[in-house]
Amino acid sequence: MIDVEKIRENPEVLTWLIEIGRLDSSKVSVERWLEVDSQRRTLIKSTDDIKAELNTINKGLKGKPDESTMTQISALKEKLSGLSSELSTLDSEWKTMNDWIPNIPLDEVPEGRTSDDNVEVKAWHPDAGYLDSSKLGKGEHSSAAMEELNTKHNVKPHWEIGTELGLIDLEAGAKVSGSRFYYIKGNGALLIMGVFNLLFKKLVQEGFEPMIVPVLVKEQALYGSSHFPGDADQVYKLANDYLEDSNTLYLIGSSEPSNFAYFGDTTLNEYELPVKVMAQTPCFRSEVGSWGKDVRGIKRTHQFDKIEMNMIVPADLEKAREVQEYLLSLNEWLLQELKLPYHVINMCYGELGYYAAAKKYDVEVWLPHDKKYIEIMSNSITTDYQARRLGIKYKTADGQTKYAYTLNDTGATHRLLIAIIEHYQNEDGSITVPEALRDYVGKDVIK
Repeated sequence: MIDVEKIRENPEVLTWLIEIGRLDSSKVSVERWLEVDSQRRTLIKSTDDIKAELNTINKGLKGKPDESTMTQISALKEKLSGLSSELSTLDSEWKTMNDWIPNIPLDEVPEGRTSDDNVEVKAWHPDAGYLDSSKLGKGEHSSAAMEELNTKHNVKPHWEIGTELGLIDLEAGAKVSGSRFYYIKGNGALLIMGVFNLLFKKLVQEGFEPMIVPVLVKEQALYGSSHFPGDADQVYKLANDYLEDSNTLYLIGSSEPSNFAYFGDTTLNEYELPVKVMAQTPCFRSEVGSWGKDVRGIKRTHQFDKIEMNMIVPADLEKAREVQEYLLSLNEWLLQELKLPYHVINMCYGELGYYAAAKKYDVEVWLPHDKKYIEIMSNSITTDYQARRLGIKYKTADGQTKYAYTLNDTGATHRLLIAIIEHYQNEDGSITVPEALRDYVGKDVIK
């Protein structure tokens, strides 16, 4: 939830959010927001004044009130009831509008609405290291340089060679569960579990606390992490006929809601920050809006596993920027361990994704078959947006209580198997196991 004082101080920010495509004008009218906010504040003051007046009368009573006082009390209570009812209606409208207002992008977020407007921050290739800045640009500009460095030709797509080698079974997934489901088998399972194990071990060394979390959560966890209301169509809702306590529960699309909700309505001490937690979970997404896209293989599916890293830090924007760079360095560490070429892009206004993001990096691996990038990881600064919804606060050394800042990072998903299959396949149809995974897989080559 955005700090409404920022809107009161600068109402033009709502107009700007609409202009850059971050705020839907059909959900929030700037004029109506200001009108409701003003009326609401007036009503709050009026109801507080009446309550104070009633409290003064009650304190001054000695014994049973006389008829005149009773009439005065009755009139005040009737007025308070009417104002409270009016305030309740305004509160509901005001809260609904606030739910649709996104976080304010940071100054360094690029202008633009499409992926072509994203700005490449860096690109890395195992044979060349970091590419010169002259090779970078907007969108997938560095893809041309990656193609020049490419030594893999006539590469088979991951679904083809994955099926041939018994790593992936798409037909069985469709038979058992329907479209966009799959099995990862045998050596394929060893490869991807090796990736998760590699990152998991690194994160423990970095001080992240491992969490085993619920994958079914109440609405508040998804609302608090800002996946509701904006991304509600991506979430599977369970019928509650057989659920204990008749709760309405939802399948998570990331462990982020579970991780952050754990700290909901909690006031931490500043010395306890930063909080660093991680979880590996199955994730579920409806993929509404993408039906008909990426239907082959395991790129865009309804279920996948993911390691998520989440941090809670003090309300200091510069330190939050440093933490985002730190999380990015962990993403890069994994890809460099696996020797997979990638680039990092600073996402433009229209590509920031969910409402909490104030700045977002995507990390994309270059694929030799498609000759383009595929998103593998992302991390976001969400300032105090999620903390306000979830009630995550901290007490400073001098006794102040503040909302914390939160950051999140996608560390590894099944999509990394796509990149490994394409980059490590050989002309004879085998796949060389990345050196970093050989101890886990138990072999050098998959035939």
